[in-house]
Amino acid sequence: MRKRPLAYAIIFSALVLLVVSCVESSQYEANVEITGGTGHAINGGGEDDPVVPTPGDIVIPESNADAKEYTKLVDPVTDAGQFFIPEPKFTPKAYWNLSYNGGYGSRNKVRKQQGTESNKFEGLQHYLLFQSLAGIVNKACIEGRSDVAIWTEVSGTGYSAEKAALDAVCKGQIGTQNVYELLTKDYDQWNGVNPNVKQFVKGYVLTDVVGNPESANAAAVAAHIYDAIIVDKTDESLISALGFSKLYDCSTMNMAQAFYEFKDKCNNTALVLMPVATGEWRDYVIANRLFIMNLNRQYASGAAENAKLFSKVLDWLQPCSQVLGWEQGCGEDVFVNRVSKHGHMVLAADWSYNHTLTSRLYRSRQPSDIVSSINPRNIDYNLKKNFISYFLTDGDNYQFIITDNFESNYYCLASAATTKCAFEIGTQSLIQLAPTRFSRLVQKQPSSHCTIMETFGGGYYYVDTFSTEGEAASNRSANLKTLAERTAAHMRQHGIKVLHVMAQDLSSKNTKEALQAFVDANDRLEGITAVQYSPYNAGGGDIIWLKNKAGYDIPCITTKYMLWADLNLTPDAVTSEMMNRESPPSFSTVCLHCWSTFGGRLSSDVAAMCQQKLNSSFKAVSMQELIWRVRMAHDKNQTIEYLKTIK
Repeated sequence: MRKRPLAYAIIFSALVLLVVSCVESSQYEANVEITGGTGHAINGGGEDDPVVPTPGDIVIPESNADAKEYTKLVDPVTDAGQFFIPEPKFTPKAYWNLSYNGGYGSRNKVRKQQGTESNKFEGLQHYLLFQSLAGIVNKACIEGRSDVAIWTEVSGTGYSAEKAALDAVCKGQIGTQNVYELLTKDYDQWNGVNPNVKQFVKGYVLTDVVGNPESANAAAVAAHIYDAIIVDKTDESLISALGFSKLYDCSTMNMAQAFYEFKDKCNNTALVLMPVATGEWRDYVIANRLFIMNLNRQYASGAAENAKLFSKVLDWLQPCSQVLGWEQGCGEDVFVNRVSKHGHMVLAADWSYNHTLTSRLYRSRQPSDIVSSINPRNIDYNLKKNFISYFLTDGDNYQFIITDNFESNYYCLASAATTKCAFEIGTQSLIQLAPTRFSRLVQKQPSSHCTIMETFGGGYYYVDTFSTEGEAASNRSANLKTLAERTAAHMRQHGIKVLHVMAQDLSSKNTKEALQAFVDANDRLEGITAVQYSPYNAGGGDIIWLKNKAGYDIPCITTKYMLWADLNLTPDAVTSEMMNRESPPSFSTVCLHCWSTFGGRLSSDVAAMCQQKLNSSFKAVSMQELIWRVRMAHDKNQTIEYLKTIK
């Protein structure tokens, strides 16, 4: 801890002991502001009827003469090395809206029969063609060969806002067409733009999704090498009749063959991980010249035949890269932990869309929005309660965060503000893939008491296993430093004060090493919250203390309670345990499993159910406030010393 000069400590103690109060500290509530200063009101009292502190009360002195304004402790928005996802560098003059004419719900269903005029828009075979055309055209835009891009039709405010941002910098949407129309029609000039895109397709690569499901992923890689659309054997005659020729046959190719054949022609700054029998993300793979992997050779089989190859591909990637997508049927120990051990991060995004256009020029599109926080000087530290702070899980899930479901049914519930629910959100990934969505979520933050926590720092991985195997093992310290500095730059530019992390083992020395790296990189990091992979509350509420470079102790607070339907951790069970275990003052974080419903209610509505069951000794506070209360209880003098540096 930082030590005060002895004389100062004596004077301060004497001042406190001389003050007399007739008001009990239990009268004070959490929304009461401490203004501090000898002879001034601590809370609520007017100038004619001041309330003075009782002996032993915590009094926050006036700020130092050189104190910084707390709300302005934000770095300017700039590229400070925090960006790592591929950046499509182009602005189209216009774009087509590509419509999927078949039943969209069956887009990943493998069609067994040969393509005909009546069913050529159906199933996975058509969806791969659909995705590959968008990828080839958008790749031409990135390479400066096309002024016209392709947006794939999708609904939701997250996507519509990104589409509106695109409209603001180009001439807009030319119209809506399907794949066959864009491949066969000739279009006249539109607002001075040549809208024809079929000239960017040089031919096709062949797949056999019935006989060899992973041939489709091999074909997605070949497609960006040959500027070719993906065509399956079932539809080959239809495409050949349109005048397109076969440039490469991937129908019998497996992923190992594809990797060794194509890796030298791929961008290794990111990787897409997607199951066979799906079409999502193939446009992004093609447009950004990436490699794509599947672990299972059959959809969701769990066999993970490509696990060893996956490790080799992860070693081939540049350090600290993003793995985008997901795998089905495999435990997270098979792929998330493997990604983590090899020094990378997964972003759950298998059902998300239009990534090339939503992420285009993201460095120059960075919003300046600042997350709302509470000033820690304005906390009544004399209140004695069982303080609890609720937080919602799964905010690292990009495809969840960008949806209307997250916004309407979680983030914007009225109970979020009243329960002071915190939200873990993967803001660092979000701001690269969809800057407009990031801006909207910050602007719609329910309350300054609803703490937005940067989740994990760039994706899903485990801080203790990160960079411990393969090529990454010898560079763990350097890779942790890279992760921490990226995260610090992002958090400091957007006023995010709290980091949320996950570990396989919270008690390990590797966990503390990683936490220290984040603390070393960011002297504005006020605290960390943590879950263990299984169970989330394995830390039992224990606090790991770390010292930042300014000499202040920073807590990592592990989760103590969780509400999880499948584990029978209900509001009744959890609140009963709380009332049996806790006595004031206590500090607990409470995890709200986002997919669990209780009586048809979820998210902060479940927190509200708990609050109704708890007695008056319990008080819900923001995660940020909980952190500051923990810091004050840990070392009052050190915490007061910091509070004097802000105003």
